[in-house]
Amino acid sequence: MRRRLFLLFLALFLPMWSGELAGQTATPVELTSQGSTEIPFVFHHGTFGLWSGSALLVVQDRFSRGPAIRVIERDGEETSRFTFTIPEDAFIRMYDRSIARGMDRSLAVIGTVDAYPNDSRGASFLAWVSPDGQEQTLMRLSPFLPAAVTVGSDGTIWVAGHETWPFGGPRDYAQHLIRRYDRTGKLLGSFIPWSSLGTIPYSPPPDRTHPPDTESVLVSLADRIGWYSRHSQTYVELSLDGEVINWIKTPEHPRHVMLSVALCDDGGLFVGAAVLNGPNRTASWGIYALDRQRGEWSFLPRPEKWGMLYGCDGTRLASTTDSRNISWLEPTGK
Repeated sequence: MRRRLFLLFLALFLPMWSGELAGQTATPVELTSQGSTEIPFVFHHGTFGLWSGSALLVVQDRFSRGPAIRVIERDGEETSRFTFTIPEDAFIRMYDRSIARGMDRSLAVIGTVDAYPNDSRGASFLAWVSPDGQEQTLMRLSPFLPAAVTVGSDGTIWVAGHETWPFGGPRDYAQHLIRRYDRTGKLLGSFIPWSSLGTIPYSPPPDRTHPPDTESVLVSLADRIGWYSRHSQTYVELSLDGEVINWIKTPEHPRHVMLSVALCDDGGLFVGAAVLNGPNRTASWGIYALDRQRGEWSFLPRPEKWGMLYGCDGTRLASTTDSRNISWLEPTGK
């Protein structure tokens, strides 16, 4: 049972960073526990959660005709719960990094559907959803396949992904992997050409080399957007206009490690790493922290058997080591 819960939580999150922010601090030497907050339900199969817009966003029945979206505030109170649907009863697939909350508490949702309204083919989408879940604007993204989403401080929606192509057809390595939209679905810009990452070209099975947006994460601060690309080992920060601010290498870690990312208000960047070790697949976890002054990463092992970062609330890390609580961690500097 414990192993199943661990595998469930492995499927959650990620990103990384560097930059000259006011008040930046050196890599912390420890993370101090600041207690925990109970949430009003237990995670189960088909559920994922992440911290975004000062709240824990939880998606239940992620692969269904009506995923349930729940919003849990930092005190554990559930302030919103609704069912996300698409007209004509489409079957929806929402993946681990497919939801984000803006400063106005509206939501951005990405995913795929098995049958798009008035179309027999499957497709990908971006949706803007009002804070109460009663209003939504649906935008078709195909052939762009989204992998991660965040909302900028200005309310614009940022999506990481890549354009698909017919099997065996030519691949466009000049295509941009990051897109910026307004809440009506208007494309405002696209950034980061695939070719600029210097990664191995994508190969279909059996090689299974993944596009760089696979298992990537988008995060937001007041004046910038961060994109962590696990497969290209790159973290990029962009201004709200799309100008590249920082471009750094991610920490070294085994390929099978599952990552989650927390980017804090003071610019601190932390990456949770959960690992299954050895032939018995025992669990362990820890947190990478970036010292931006030196551009170096350090690894802080955690004493618990397993855990996961949800994200950052102000300067505290929101994490979990069980299926019922948010565990708060406070970085302690040198």
